[in-house]
Amino acid sequence: MINIFNKNKTYITKKGFTLSEVLITLGVIGVVAAMTLPALTAKVNHIIAVNKLKKMYSTLSQAMMFTIAKNGEYSALGIVDGNINSIKNWYNYYLKPQLKITKECLDTSGCWAQTTKTLNGGTPDWHRPGIGIGNTIILATTVDGYTIDIDVYARTDNKFGVNMKNDYVAIYVDINGLKKPNVIGKDIFAFVFSEKGFIPAGRDLSDDEVNLNCSSNGNGYFCFEKIMRNGWKIPEENRW
Repeated sequence: MINIFNKNKTYITKKGFTLSEVLITLGVIGVVAAMTLPALTAKVNHIIAVNKLKKMYSTLSQAMMFTIAKNGEYSALGIVDGNINSIKNWYNYYLKPQLKITKECLDTSGCWAQTTKTLNGGTPDWHRPGIGIGNTIILATTVDGYTIDIDVYARTDNKFGVNMKNDYVAIYVDINGLKKPNVIGKDIFAFVFSEKGFIPAGRDLSDDEVNLNCSSNGNGYFCFEKIMRNGWKIPEENRW
């Protein structure tokens, strides 16, 4: 409250906030902000991550389908497990022209993180520190910042949860390149490319099987499939 003189030299009282009242108000605002800001930030980060996943899946799906469009069907691509020339030929002449590649590593270091972990803290099969996941692999970084790890598996190998008629391509995608956490199921996701198209690992499995795999007890290979089945919602425990 402030008392001042008017032109007739009489007191006029004007009400206002005291310093202590202002400080208390600012303190309350600060507490509320501290409580709500983390939740708001987490929500924004989740939206950004989901949009990034959708864009990545759309971009790679189209690129993979274009490789079939040139030859008519998947089997015509001639991709065979153990035949490095078949995967190189497919990548160089069919897939690479469909993507904006900024860097390539043909079974060498420089494109993949030094260490990759599974969701349960283990080490993925065929993990090669600093090189990638797989044997005789092709790695490429796109203009969007995704790193792709490409390998070929025999049709009898069902670790990716998809039933195959032909040998197929297994693809790991790290949506933020070399940056952490470098964990399958968090920033790295597994896909397969075969006669069924470009689909997430785990597509032929039940909800229970997918959910168990995409948990603290699983290796995280089927997490992208879980995200899609859950209406593009990333489980809270898988966010970073």
